[in-house]
Amino acid sequence: MILSIDNTIERLTTHNAKIPFNAWLGIEVLAADAERVELRVPWRWEFGGAPGMTHGGILASLIDTAAFLMLLAAKGTGGPTVDLHIDFHRSTANGALYVSSSLLRAGGSISTVEVRINDQERRLIATGRCVFLTRSRLSRESDQCA
Repeated sequence: MILSIDNTIERLTTHNAKIPFNAWLGIEVLAADAERVELRVPWRWEFGGAPGMTHGGILASLIDTAAFLMLLAAKGTGGPTVDLHIDFHRSTANGALYVSSSLLRAGGSISTVEVRINDQERRLIATGRCVFLTRSRLSRESDQCA
Protein backbone atom coordinates (compact mmCIF):
# COMPACT_ATOMS: atom_id res chain seq x y z
CA MET A 1 0.00 0.00 0.00
CA ILE A 2 1.53 3.33 -1.07
CA LEU A 3 0.13 6.45 0.54
CA SER A 4 0.75 10.08 -0.26
CA ILE A 5 2.96 11.93 2.20
CA ASP A 6 0.08 14.18 3.31
CA ASN A 7 -2.13 11.14 3.87
CA THR A 8 0.61 9.49 5.95
CA ILE A 9 1.10 12.60 8.10
CA GLU A 10 -2.66 12.85 8.59
CA ARG A 11 -2.92 9.15 9.48
CA LEU A 12 -0.10 9.34 12.04
CA THR A 13 -1.55 12.52 13.54
CA THR A 14 -4.96 10.84 13.85
CA HIS A 15 -3.34 7.80 15.46
CA ASN A 16 -1.58 10.01 18.03
CA ALA A 17 -4.82 11.81 18.88
CA LYS A 18 -6.47 8.45 19.71
CA ILE A 19 -3.68 7.31 22.06
CA PRO A 20 -3.99 9.27 25.34
CA PHE A 21 -0.27 9.09 26.18
CA ASN A 22 0.76 10.21 22.67
CA ALA A 23 -1.75 13.07 22.84
CA TRP A 24 -0.36 14.09 26.26
CA LEU A 25 3.19 14.09 24.85
CA GLY A 26 2.01 16.62 22.24
CA ILE A 27 3.73 14.90 19.32
CA GLU A 28 3.59 16.86 16.05
CA VAL A 29 4.27 14.90 12.86
CA LEU A 30 6.48 17.08 10.65
CA ALA A 31 7.21 14.60 7.85
CA ALA A 32 6.43 10.97 7.15
CA ASP A 33 6.94 8.45 4.40
CA ALA A 34 7.85 4.78 4.10
CA GLU A 35 11.51 5.44 4.95
CA ARG A 36 11.53 8.22 7.55
CA VAL A 37 9.31 9.92 10.13
CA GLU A 38 10.15 13.32 11.64
CA LEU A 39 8.47 14.53 14.84
CA ARG A 40 8.54 17.62 17.04
CA VAL A 41 7.67 17.38 20.71
CA PRO A 42 7.16 20.66 22.58
CA TRP A 43 8.71 20.82 26.05
CA ARG A 44 6.43 20.22 29.05
CA TRP A 45 7.55 20.84 32.60
CA GLU A 46 6.44 17.27 33.43
CA PHE A 47 9.29 15.99 31.20
CA GLY A 48 11.82 17.19 33.76
CA GLY A 49 13.97 14.78 35.72
CA ALA A 50 16.91 16.10 37.72
CA PRO A 51 17.52 19.85 37.21
CA GLY A 52 18.56 20.51 33.61
CA MET A 53 17.61 17.03 32.44
CA THR A 54 14.75 15.41 30.58
CA HIS A 55 13.58 12.28 32.40
CA GLY A 56 14.97 9.16 30.71
CA GLY A 57 11.52 7.57 30.72
CA ILE A 58 10.22 10.36 28.50
CA LEU A 59 13.09 9.87 26.06
CA ALA A 60 12.54 6.09 26.06
CA SER A 61 8.82 6.62 25.42
CA LEU A 62 9.56 8.96 22.53
CA ILE A 63 11.94 6.43 20.99
CA ASP A 64 9.39 3.62 21.24
CA THR A 65 6.55 5.82 19.95
CA ALA A 66 8.57 7.22 17.04
CA ALA A 67 9.66 3.72 16.06
CA PHE A 68 6.07 2.48 16.11
CA LEU A 69 4.96 5.45 13.98
CA MET A 70 7.74 4.63 11.50
CA LEU A 71 6.48 1.07 11.24
CA LEU A 72 2.92 2.32 10.83
CA ALA A 73 4.01 4.67 8.03
CA ALA A 74 6.04 1.99 6.25
CA LYS A 75 3.85 -1.08 6.66
CA GLY A 76 0.43 0.36 7.47
CA THR A 77 0.38 -1.61 10.72
CA GLY A 78 2.43 -2.07 13.85
CA GLY A 79 3.05 -4.70 16.45
CA PRO A 80 4.40 -5.12 19.95
CA THR A 81 7.91 -3.98 20.81
CA VAL A 82 10.02 -7.05 21.56
CA ASP A 83 13.34 -5.27 22.10
CA LEU A 84 14.24 -1.67 22.90
CA HIS A 85 17.79 -0.37 23.22
CA ILE A 86 18.53 3.22 24.24
CA ASP A 87 21.76 5.23 24.50
CA PHE A 88 21.61 8.57 26.32
CA HIS A 89 24.19 11.03 24.95
CA ARG A 90 23.49 14.45 26.50
CA SER A 91 21.19 16.15 29.00
CA THR A 92 18.67 18.73 27.92
CA ALA A 93 15.64 20.52 29.33
CA ASN A 94 13.22 23.32 28.57
CA GLY A 95 13.24 23.05 24.80
CA ALA A 96 11.45 21.24 22.01
CA LEU A 97 12.69 17.78 21.09
CA TYR A 98 13.09 16.64 17.49
CA VAL A 99 12.72 12.93 16.85
CA SER A 100 13.58 11.15 13.61
CA SER A 101 13.06 7.49 12.90
CA SER A 102 14.16 5.40 9.97
CA LEU A 103 13.27 1.90 8.97
CA LEU A 104 16.22 -0.47 9.01
CA ARG A 105 14.29 -3.63 8.11
CA ALA A 106 10.63 -4.39 7.48
CA GLY A 107 10.33 -8.15 7.63
CA GLY A 108 7.37 -10.48 7.65
CA SER A 109 7.96 -11.42 11.29
CA ILE A 110 10.45 -8.91 12.69
CA SER A 111 10.96 -5.23 11.85
CA THR A 112 13.70 -2.94 13.14
CA VAL A 113 13.62 0.85 13.43
CA GLU A 114 16.37 3.30 14.43
CA VAL A 115 15.52 6.56 16.25
CA ARG A 116 17.45 9.75 17.05
CA ILE A 117 16.38 12.52 19.43
CA ASN A 118 17.89 16.00 19.09
CA ASP A 119 17.32 19.15 21.14
CA GLN A 120 16.23 22.47 19.69
CA GLU A 121 19.86 23.28 18.86
CA ARG A 122 19.94 19.96 16.96
CA ARG A 123 22.44 18.39 19.39
CA LEU A 124 22.12 14.62 19.76
CA ILE A 125 20.35 13.72 23.02
CA ALA A 126 19.55 10.02 22.66
CA THR A 127 19.47 7.21 20.12
CA GLY A 128 17.56 3.98 20.14
CA ARG A 129 16.68 0.90 18.22
CA CYS A 130 13.34 -0.90 18.44
CA VAL A 131 12.50 -4.38 17.23
CA PHE A 132 8.84 -5.21 16.62
CA LEU A 133 6.94 -8.43 16.10
CA THR A 134 4.75 -7.65 13.10
CA ARG A 135 1.01 -8.13 13.06
CA SER A 136 1.18 -10.56 10.13
CA ARG A 137 3.11 -12.99 12.32
CA LEU A 138 0.64 -12.53 15.17
CA SER A 139 -2.30 -13.18 12.84
CA ARG A 140 -0.78 -16.45 11.58
CA GLU A 141 -0.10 -17.64 15.13
CA SER A 142 -3.62 -16.84 16.31
CA ASP A 143 -5.08 -18.65 13.28
CA GLN A 144 -3.10 -21.77 14.21
CA CYS A 145 -4.36 -21.65 17.80
CA ALA A 146 -8.04 -21.37 16.81
